[in-house]
Amino acid sequence: MVEILGKEIPNEMNELTIQQFEGITDIHANAELDNVEKHLEVFKFMGVPDEIEECDFEVFKDYINKFNTAKLPNSVLLKSFEADGYTYQAYEDDFKLTAKDTKVIEKILNNKHKGYISEVLAVLFKRTDLTKTEHYADAHIKHKAKIIRELKAEVAVPYLVVVAERINQHVEKLNEVTESVE
Repeated sequence: MVEILGKEIPNEMNELTIQQFEGITDIHANAELDNVEKHLEVFKFMGVPDEIEECDFEVFKDYINKFNTAKLPNSVLLKSFEADGYTYQAYEDDFKLTAKDTKVIEKILNNKHKGYISEVLAVLFKRTDLTKTEHYADAHIKHKAKIIRELKAEVAVPYLVVVAERINQHVEKLNEVTESVE
């Protein structure tokens, strides 16, 4: 936690919820905002009073530096979690990204709509009492994403890294196969 204009705000991945992390990510992805505007919007999103806009620029830069001191979370993939009496499990022994998971995740990533990070995790974490058909239903993915948004961001980051690496490896292999066929 850091204090900015008398407001304690989370800045570590074990303090931010996934929903807050998604909000910050959306702000930083907005190409219409310059860097100063992005930081102002992040601070406002996190509940810092509007007088942040009136503070001295050197003080503002100090606030940015203070907020950006967050440490990277560990790379451990959370195996499962419980919510509302149900268990949601991403893997048993070793994490595997299935072809079906990849297909659904790629559709989500192509949209990059608000809340896409929690939806990616919703694909990976399967409720243990449901069938695969139920698990991949759009309504169920949206429902799980709503639950996942309340988890800490430290859960999301390792999965985002692993999923990005695996999808990039898949694309590279497809490109190699395509080039060798031509």
